Amino acid sequence: MTDVMRLSKGGALEGPGADTLDPPQADNQTLSAQDFRYDKTGLPRYPDAVSGVVSAYTYGRGGQQDIKGSSVAIATTSSFDTAVTWYVKNLPAGWHAQTVGDLHALAQQLSVENLGRILGTVARSADPTTSAPAPPVGPQVKVSVFTPPKGAANNPGVMIVQKDQEPVKIFLKVNMR
Repeated sequence: MTDVMRLSKGGALEGPGADTLDPPQADNQTLSAQDFRYDKTGLPRYPDAVSGVVSAYTYGRGGQQDIKGSSVAIATTSSFDTAVTWYVKNLPAGWHAQTVGDLHALAQQLSVENLGRILGTVARSADPTTSAPAPPVGPQVKVSVFTPPKGAANNPGVMIVQKDQEPVKIFLKVNMR
């Protein structure tokens, strides 16, 4: 996959300025552009402080059937919470959001040792500093995943991600048959 638009670590768009066609992989092809021209998701597009956009349309054969899909990546300088709140208000009725404010901290809390402490299966030390969970080490990653109501056609989805102080990235996707 050379010459494909992508978001860099800093949220900037990388890749050629014109549309691209990925080399076929298992009879699939992907068109991509630095605008919304290949957005077939039908999902609301975040409008505020947008610093970059990439849309893609994939089509071809997948096993015994034709596959089609559309996806969009939007980079914004808006805050994570502002983007999440906008999607809560602007997605169709029945959508559900699950948000984790710090994925790394959650993983630390769910470590075997910390779960053992919670359940009382790990012996507590006499030293009070060793009984407290260790502070999170590593990047702060915020994630919010939006899922449609049961029975929604085409498996649409929205995910909002922010790592540390990098720009917020919003991903929209839909599978079409």
